[in-house]
Amino acid sequence: MKFRLFSILPPQTPSQMKRNYSHFYADVVWFGVLNGSALSFLSVYATRIGASAHQIGLINAAPAIMALLFSLPFGAWIEPQSKRRATLITAFLMRVFYFPLFLIPSRLPTEFQVPIILVMVFLMYIPATGLGVAFNALFAEAIPIQDRAQIAGIRNVFFAIVSIITSLTCGYILNHFPFPMNYEVVFALGFISAMLSTLHLSLIRSSDDERFSLEKKFQAKGNVVKKDYQTNIHQKNDVIPSNSQLHLEILKTPFQSVLWMMFSFHFAQYLPLSLFPIFAVKVLKVSDQVISIANAIFFLAMLIISSQVSRLALRFGNQKITGLGLLFLSGYPFVLSLSHSAFPYLAAHLLGGTGWGLASSTMFNFVLEKSPSETRSAHLAWFNVFANAGILLGSLIGPWVSSLLGIRWALLVFAIFRFWSGLNIVRWK
Repeated sequence: MKFRLFSILPPQTPSQMKRNYSHFYADVVWFGVLNGSALSFLSVYATRIGASAHQIGLINAAPAIMALLFSLPFGAWIEPQSKRRATLITAFLMRVFYFPLFLIPSRLPTEFQVPIILVMVFLMYIPATGLGVAFNALFAEAIPIQDRAQIAGIRNVFFAIVSIITSLTCGYILNHFPFPMNYEVVFALGFISAMLSTLHLSLIRSSDDERFSLEKKFQAKGNVVKKDYQTNIHQKNDVIPSNSQLHLEILKTPFQSVLWMMFSFHFAQYLPLSLFPIFAVKVLKVSDQVISIANAIFFLAMLIISSQVSRLALRFGNQKITGLGLLFLSGYPFVLSLSHSAFPYLAAHLLGGTGWGLASSTMFNFVLEKSPSETRSAHLAWFNVFANAGILLGSLIGPWVSSLLGIRWALLVFAIFRFWSGLNIVRWK
């Protein structure tokens, strides 16, 4: 298999667009630092100070709950506004919460820290929902459609590389500084990078270049690739377009099968998610440095496979690659359930990164392929509802099943369910 290389900037790019592209790149570089630091180690820190699987599940469920409650209100608020202004406001309101986060470890009694972190997470994902809506709109306004796939793809590469480097760096910090000062440094790094990312978002300008008029000439292929990358980086949940209207008749069409498959995908994905940090910290008792190496392996595998997904999708189709991704993801909890040392724990992250690289790059394309263009907004709205419902239920039910069966048996059961769900997607016609 040949690996393809691409340039940083599209040919013959006007100066204003070059500035926009540079700020989009700088934004995602700093967001990669945030991802490799505060985002990656928040659940680990919560586990180390005594958070239960149910509390970790609530942390994972917060984005889905807030998206279900606030996507449509934010869409209505953002629609008439400057997308740059809306992006800046929501990004700042979300990321300012990282400031008190790095003050928590040494300034509050341990018994109060987990409840306060939970409250902060739920509050920060209110503006985060708006950021997902506003950023997508800003991306579309600032970049002509023929350049979006390239810019979004390069952003994904930068994101993965910086996440790897930052994760390894934070592992070193956590291993060589005393607790809890080590986590304060990591969370402070997250706050600084979040503010710098927000600064670059504020410097992006919408373009009135005539190339925007070409948008109608580009059909699903270019538009789909753009949508995949931009929504995966700033928010794990796809956002309902602001002018969408829910049509109940969609639930009686063949699209309902797609909706249930996407519900099953997200439900299976999130069932074991809250158990991973609990298993690593309390069962395997691995160090933070090992956790950082595991994160780096995950992002490296995701980076490598993501660079080849477009070729695989052309050959096998987005549907089958999405299902194949979930099959690989089933290997993550399966290997963990059998693990008694750090090595299989690292191998599990290799499978997980490969699976997520496949699924995250094709899942939205698969949904778009099955959505009629004349009612696409309504179809995507229902996709958002089913996906977030799966995330919410998986995040809440996973810890409960673990308390009944034990964490190893729960991981094994969830691995089987992931495999079954992936196989159903692959075989669906």
